[in-house]
Amino acid sequence: MSDPREKPDTPGFGASVVPEDPQSVLDHQLFHLKALYEASSALAVPVTPGDILKTFLRVTMGPLGLAFGFGIVLHVDELTVESIGLEQLVVDQYRKTGFNLVHKFFPGDRPTPTRPEPAILVGEHLRFDPNLPEGTSAVIGISMSEESHAVLGFGPKISGEPYSTEETELLQSLVSILAVTLKKSHAAGCIRDLNTALKKKNERIQQALAESELAQEDLARHAFELQALYETTLELTDINAPEAMLDTFVLSLMGTLSYASGWIGLYGPDRDHAEVAYRGPDPEAPARLDSAKGREAVLAQFVALKDRMPQANHSCLLEDDASRAALPAEADVAVLFALDHGWQGAIGLSAPLSPGTGEPRLDKERKRLLLSLVGTFMVALGNARQLHMIREMNTELAARNRELQATLDELTSAKHEIDVQTEAKERIVGLVHGEVDRVWRASWRDVGLILLAGLALGFLFNFSSPEGIRIIPESLTAPPTATVDALEAERLTRTGKAVIIDARPGDFFIIGHIPGAINLPEELFDFVYSMKLSELEPDVPLLVYGRTISRHYDADVARELILLGHEHVMLIDGGLSAWEDAGLEVAK
Repeated sequence: MSDPREKPDTPGFGASVVPEDPQSVLDHQLFHLKALYEASSALAVPVTPGDILKTFLRVTMGPLGLAFGFGIVLHVDELTVESIGLEQLVVDQYRKTGFNLVHKFFPGDRPTPTRPEPAILVGEHLRFDPNLPEGTSAVIGISMSEESHAVLGFGPKISGEPYSTEETELLQSLVSILAVTLKKSHAAGCIRDLNTALKKKNERIQQALAESELAQEDLARHAFELQALYETTLELTDINAPEAMLDTFVLSLMGTLSYASGWIGLYGPDRDHAEVAYRGPDPEAPARLDSAKGREAVLAQFVALKDRMPQANHSCLLEDDASRAALPAEADVAVLFALDHGWQGAIGLSAPLSPGTGEPRLDKERKRLLLSLVGTFMVALGNARQLHMIREMNTELAARNRELQATLDELTSAKHEIDVQTEAKERIVGLVHGEVDRVWRASWRDVGLILLAGLALGFLFNFSSPEGIRIIPESLTAPPTATVDALEAERLTRTGKAVIIDARPGDFFIIGHIPGAINLPEELFDFVYSMKLSELEPDVPLLVYGRTISRHYDADVARELILLGHEHVMLIDGGLSAWEDAGLEVAK
C-alpha cells in the first residue's frame, strides 16, 4: 500500500469543483462548518472506540453522501470494528483480519507520533485493492500511540461523483476531530484501565491490610499466650510446696482469663484428705471441695468421661453444663486433669470480668490457652510432688542414719567394753596361769596345808549340814567299773544286745552324742531312769560314757545303775572321743 501521507493525485478524481457563484461557495463553507460542528458535538459524547466509530461514520457519511464506511481501531490487542453500509459477511471478515490491515498501515518499526496525525488516501485505484472492500474510494490512517491505531475506509458517493477538493478537506477536518476524539478516548481508556488497576491494587492492599491486621491480632494473641505461659512457668518454678502452687496457679488463671472466682481440688490416695485452693465469695466452697462428697463428685466426672478420661499428665475441658453443675463448687469453665493414676483433680473458673460480653464461656483460642496453662501446671506440680517425696525420703533416711549411727556408737562402745573385758580376761587368765604355775611350784607343805584346810572345811560343813558331803569321793573308794572299747560297744548296740547311756549334762548331749544313746545326767537320774530304763531286764548290758577332766559323769551314773541291780554295766573306754576316733557316726 502506498504512503498514507500521500496526497490524492488521481487525475479527474478529487478535482476541485470551483463554484462559480459566490453564494454557492458560502453555502458550501457554511455546510462544511455545520458538518464539523455537528461532528464535534456528536463525538464529544461517546467514550468507547466503538461508539466513536459509529458516530463518526454517521456524521461523515451523511453530509458527504457516501455509500458505505467502516472503521477499525486497534488498541494493544483489542480490535474494534464498526461499519455502515457494508455486508455483514465483510464486517465479520474484518473482525478476524482487521489486525493485518492495521499492521499493514502501521508497521511496528514506525516511530510513534507525538500527536495524532491522520493521513487520507483518496483515489480510483483503491477500488481494486484486495485488502479493502470493493468500491472503496478513500482510506484514512490514524496513529494515536505506539500500540493504538485506527484505519477507516469510505465508499464512493451515492451520486457517483468523485470527491471534490472541499469534500476531501472536509473529510480531513472530520478525521482530525476523530483523531483527537480517539486520542482522548484512548487516554480515557488508559485512565480507566489505570483506575481499574489502581482499584484492584487498592482492593488487594485493603485485603492485605485486613489480612495483616488479622495476622497482627493472631500474632498479638499468640504473644499474649506465650507471655502468659512464660510468666506462669516462672511463678510455678519458684514454688516447691504443692499447696502454695495450687493457690498461685488459681490466681494466675483468674488474672490471665479474667475471671473473678476460681478453685482447684486435687485428690490423692488418702481418701480423708484433699489439697484445695479457692478464691471466691463462697466461704463454704473450700469445705465442700475437701469433703468426701466433693471428692466423689469430681471423680464421678472422670468415670462419666469413659474413653475420654484424662490419662497421666493429660487434661480435658468439661463441656457439659450438667457435669459442671455436679462439681462441688461453681464453675462456668471446668477442666479435669490427672497427674497419674493416683492423683486426679479439677479446676473451675466462674464470674467472668469481661464487661459487656455476657459470655461466661471461653472461645477456642482461650480454651487452648487454658489447656496449655493447665499442662504447664501439671508438669510443675508433678515436679513439686516428686521433690516433696524426695525430701520426705531424705528425712526418713536421715532419721535412719541417725538410728544406725546410734547403733554403731553402741556397738563401738560394746566392742570397747568387750576389748576391755577381753584384756581383763587375758590379764586374769595370765594371773591364773601365774597362780597355777605358782601352785605347781608349791611345796609339799603347801599341799598338805591345802588338804588340811579342805578337810577342816569339810568337817565343818558336815557338822553344820545334816546331809553333809563325802570327804573322800566315792569314785576313789568304789571298785572300778568294767570297760568296753568303742568298736565292741558299737557291735553290741548294733545287734540290739546293749543300751548306750550318755551320762553328760543335757547341753553336752545336744552338741553331739552317739546315735541311739539315752541321755541320763546324774541330776535327772531318778526321773529319766524311771521313764526309760526301769523296765529293762537286769542282765541287759548298759554301756555308759561321758566325762570331763574334772567330772567322771559315766562312773557316777554307772555306779547308780549297779546299785539299782543292773548286772552288766560297762564304761566305753575313751568315751565319745574314742567313738569318733574309731570313725563311727555321731549324732548332732
